[in-house]
Amino acid sequence: MSPTNGPGAGSGFILLSYDRYGALRDDDGLLAAVERRLRHQDPPVTDVFVFSHGWLNDQPKAVATYQRWVAAMTDQYLARKADFDTRRPGFRPLLIGLHWPSAPWEDPYGVTSVRHRAAHYTHVIGDPAAEDDLVPLLEDADRDPDAAKLSDANEERLQRLDGLAGLRKADVGAAPGQDRAGFEARQIVTDFGRVRPYLYAALDQDRRSGGVLRTLLSPLWVTSFWAMKNRAVTVGSTGVHQLVRTLQAAGAEQGLRIHLIGHSFGSIVLCAALKGPERGIPAAPVYSLTLLQGALSLWSFARPIPDTHREGYFCDLVDKKLVTGPTVTTQSEHDTALAWFFRMAATAARRSDLGPEQLPRYGAVGSYGLGGVDARAATADSGQVRYLFEAGARYNVECSRVIVKNGLSLQGAHSNLVRAELAGLVWEGALAAPAVG
Repeated sequence: MSPTNGPGAGSGFILLSYDRYGALRDDDGLLAAVERRLRHQDPPVTDVFVFSHGWLNDQPKAVATYQRWVAAMTDQYLARKADFDTRRPGFRPLLIGLHWPSAPWEDPYGVTSVRHRAAHYTHVIGDPAAEDDLVPLLEDADRDPDAAKLSDANEERLQRLDGLAGLRKADVGAAPGQDRAGFEARQIVTDFGRVRPYLYAALDQDRRSGGVLRTLLSPLWVTSFWAMKNRAVTVGSTGVHQLVRTLQAAGAEQGLRIHLIGHSFGSIVLCAALKGPERGIPAAPVYSLTLLQGALSLWSFARPIPDTHREGYFCDLVDKKLVTGPTVTTQSEHDTALAWFFRMAATAARRSDLGPEQLPRYGAVGSYGLGGVDARAATADSGQVRYLFEAGARYNVECSRVIVKNGLSLQGAHSNLVRAELAGLVWEGALAAPAVG
């Protein structure tokens, strides 16, 4: 497979970068070059694959992730070329990786003083008043990273910081980032102390390194989790939405198929790209959608959400048939980090299960699959690369035998999402025969 030969394609994909507001940063004119290629290349590009990373990826980590994905997909393509030639004669793909700022709480490179770190985090929160609380909080965290108890003063600081981040508590069905019941700093610290060893492993963190994943600062990570969900909606519904429309317009005459693949919060980015801006016009349908350990509500596609008078934020993707081919999601019982952060959405609320299957009010697609809609159950076994997917169907694929650790973090040497089995899910979604009639 030679997916790209144009600008920015030295590693087998084209990287497009967006800022926190969804504005494309493209000084080299990469998108214009992609448009020209889709309109004029002979023979034409038949399929475009758009990938979005998730939480905790700066640009170098995103590039490394996409390089591994391209390698995994290329290996499988070469091994199955005869099958590809039979099912999609003339298949010529182009791969695009998106980067957006999704690593909010990492220590700035080369910055070690409390004042400088506080200034950095104040920028992330977006309110100058945050610095007044961040300075003493960071000082206390440096003195005692894993304090057994949360002082009243620090509890108040953490509660104020969450409020300054501008996140609402609008319950299930609200926009990602706003779809939570509450924020209780003391309960988060207590719960974090219990699950800390598992989270350090899942997030590839070492508490001895002095990183920010400390017991005292764990509520900041919860705030950042929901803030990045909110940012993912912004990036997806603005810049990436426009990207999808641009690709569709450029490839319309050639019958271009577009495939969207998101990991973690990248799933939100790409669902928001299809939905489009609030009260705006959605994108035209794409062919396939793959959500790898999606960090969006399991009720996102439901209308209505069972036992409520609410609807999922992305229910238009189902109602307006914005995916003509398969929609594929993965789940893993080993994704402890994803499960914990969603549980922290309702620390002050009693567990509230919904629907005949009694699924949690606050749970992730990456833990439970798509709820409240017609979705078929499937299982991925170790070594499996072929699946029987049908156009127009939705699939919840149990991947606990494949995604066995590092469920949230798609980065570093220990990633378990860049696997042949998961590359197979993406390929099979793209190769599924169109619906008849």
